[in-house]
Amino acid sequence: MKFLIFLGSVRESSPPKPVRLGLRVSKACMALMQLYYPQHEVELIDPLDYGLGPVFKPEFSYSRSHTPKDLKNLADKIAQADGYIMVSPEYNHSMSPALANLLNHFGSSLFSYKPSAIVTYSAGQWGGARAAVGMRTFLSELGCLPVSAMIHLPRAQEVFDEEGAVIEPSEQK
Repeated sequence: MKFLIFLGSVRESSPPKPVRLGLRVSKACMALMQLYYPQHEVELIDPLDYGLGPVFKPEFSYSRSHTPKDLKNLADKIAQADGYIMVSPEYNHSMSPALANLLNHFGSSLFSYKPSAIVTYSAGQWGGARAAVGMRTFLSELGCLPVSAMIHLPRAQEVFDEEGAVIEPSEQK
């Protein structure tokens, strides 16, 4: 089976130096998937790796021969995947604009009837729980089958290092 982990943020935060907190969480998800399910293929989808920009024209509006290369490549990956892990911070009680923008480039036919896990995180105490509630509806409208249990990670900067490994309590400041 093949799973895609969608990194839902492009932002660098400052705990205490600029880091991509979402990348830490996504790497942790990837490491856990590889540890517990080594027989499955797992790929990280980082919005910074695709030059998609705002959604002026979604992927399904192009003829196959005129679809921009990055859009076509990502559409093919989404279609070939068996499930998704959506990783997002909370922005104003909602999922991140970067994740919404990335997903809005594609129609529901690519996501239909495939499971999607929701992982949210924050630098504060709530772990993105409010964003996760809205994500469930958003992903359902995309055709996904959101997993009922969601994962919320508060104070993620204190939990994961730059490589997504858990910071041991003795190493915390």
